[in-house]
Amino acid sequence: MRGLLGGLGLVGAIGTATHFGLVWGSELTMLPKLEVAPPVKEWGGKELGIDAFHHAVYAVATGAVFVLLDRQARR
Repeated sequence: MRGLLGGLGLVGAIGTATHFGLVWGSELTMLPKLEVAPPVKEWGGKELGIDAFHHAVYAVATGAVFVLLDRQARR
C-alpha cells in the first residue's frame, strides 16, 4: 500500500498520514464486521488511543523504510 501511495505521488508526511488513515480506517471497519473486535463505539478512549498509537508507529516506520528503499531505487 505504501509503495502504491508513493507511486501516486503521495510522499513524505502526506503519504504517511494517508497510509495511517487507510490502514487504521480499514481496521476499524473490517474487524467489527468480521466479529473479531467489538464495534468502535464500544471501545474506550484508552483502547482507541493505544490502537491509534500502534497504527501510527506502523505507518511512520513503513514511511521511513519506503523513503530509504526509494532512494536506493533512484541511484
